[in-house]
Amino acid sequence: MAKRKKGGRTVQRERRIYHGNYLDVHVFPVFRKAGKRCKRYRESSEVQKKLNQKYREFRITYLINENFVENDLEMCFGFDDEYLPKYYADVQRVVRNFIRRVKRYRMKNFLPELKYLYVIEKGKENGRWHIHMLLSGDMDRDMLEKMWGLGYAHTFRVKFDDDEGLKGLAKYKVKEPETEIENIDEKVRRWASSKNLKQPKIPKDRDGFISKQTAKDIREGNVTEREIERLYPGYTVTTVEPLFNNVNAGEYLTIRLRKTETSREAKEIIGDVKRRSRRNE
Repeated sequence: MAKRKKGGRTVQRERRIYHGNYLDVHVFPVFRKAGKRCKRYRESSEVQKKLNQKYREFRITYLINENFVENDLEMCFGFDDEYLPKYYADVQRVVRNFIRRVKRYRMKNFLPELKYLYVIEKGKENGRWHIHMLLSGDMDRDMLEKMWGLGYAHTFRVKFDDDEGLKGLAKYKVKEPETEIENIDEKVRRWASSKNLKQPKIPKDRDGFISKQTAKDIREGNVTEREIERLYPGYTVTTVEPLFNNVNAGEYLTIRLRKTETSREAKEIIGDVKRRSRRNE
């Protein structure tokens, strides 16, 4: 499989992002013209909207996978009528007060520093505020729900998908509002997080590591996942999302991989269970 290709008006740029047990690889064209500054290419408004949404999902996915584990918690909570805030800023204030109470509890009980990430939403049908939050585990779920004290609260253990991590949860948390009642304010970021979250590791971009022809071959199914894995030792491909842009004839790839040790460990556990089952038969 060819990796490099010189010449031409474009070069394929490869960006790797390491987050928890996962590696995301983004391959996209960079447009160049010798001796002159290339005009910046502008996507159509609809294409740009979709790209912006995708980038928001990626960003929050990376933070979640880098910082949270299966021992951590997910909360969904809202307000009874007598406590229901009118404005977004009031909801923010109430949520921050709740976080302070949780921090105090953890300090008194010698628990590690709190990590959290939350999103504030408005219901499509009833317009009521509600909050989704990921936060550090090692706490009694009944205690957490009691500490909220302003309405309903449901708490669950975080569950990772072996292939995607918490990508599905991240997509839900930053989804585009579908109705006017969901839209809070275009200038307001819909989610927030603690300052102690680790950032994903992003090494320097590599130009030409994957050629345009190779990107095309991957899109057309002429390159196997095993061949892709040779470029990223220690990782197993979970998903490949190719895209051909008809406007600029650009080849785009998003490849998600997980640490091979993770998949091997799972296979070893399954193998042990099967062997024990045979012995007991």
